[in-house]
Amino acid sequence: MTYLNPEESIKNITLAMNKREKFSYINVPKSSIIALSKNAENSFPSHFAKNVISTLKNNDTNMFKAISHTLMPEIEQGKHYKIGLNKKGQYYYSNIFEYYYLNNKDIYSTTVNYFIKNAASVVISFHDKKVIQKHFGNNAHIINVAYVNYYEKIDDIYTQLTEFDGVDYCIMDCGVLGLGLMSKIWDNLNMSVLDFGKTLSLGKVTQSAQQ
Repeated sequence: MTYLNPEESIKNITLAMNKREKFSYINVPKSSIIALSKNAENSFPSHFAKNVISTLKNNDTNMFKAISHTLMPEIEQGKHYKIGLNKKGQYYYSNIFEYYYLNNKDIYSTTVNYFIKNAASVVISFHDKKVIQKHFGNNAHIINVAYVNYYEKIDDIYTQLTEFDGVDYCIMDCGVLGLGLMSKIWDNLNMSVLDFGKTLSLGKVTQSAQQ
């Protein structure tokens, strides 16, 4: 198993952005693996679990799966190969945008300002318009998602995505919902996907503390 460190991860992501090739960077938290079990306390609904597994089983080299350190031993032991996490795979540093937002703001800001603000993007987010535009600029399209019962709205959100033409990036700010949406986006839409984890939430907390 190959596990890329933060420097290697952001390098591969920005290289793909620079080449303007279709790719996906998506976080796979351990909690999402647990929730795939029907016996889990907070298990995914069956239709949502099916979409998540379709994402995980995608072995395209431009599907950049980011995992936490806590999943590495389990993948090495072959515990999750049936859902697509193979020990021979290459995995990215989890929550890379959060990492650079907290540890090297210059790299974070340069990446967003150079690649995203100069491109056409649509943001899927639990946050409001003001918070989103502060990070990604006023030209970003926005799909706001209500946190309550979002599992049942996956088809509606996807339909909204299909209405945008000429989009370069779909930016995920919606937790595990991104895992559920990813397979349909990858199979049917010509846009790259960037999962920003909880970066916008971190920015909102930082801004509140400064006021």
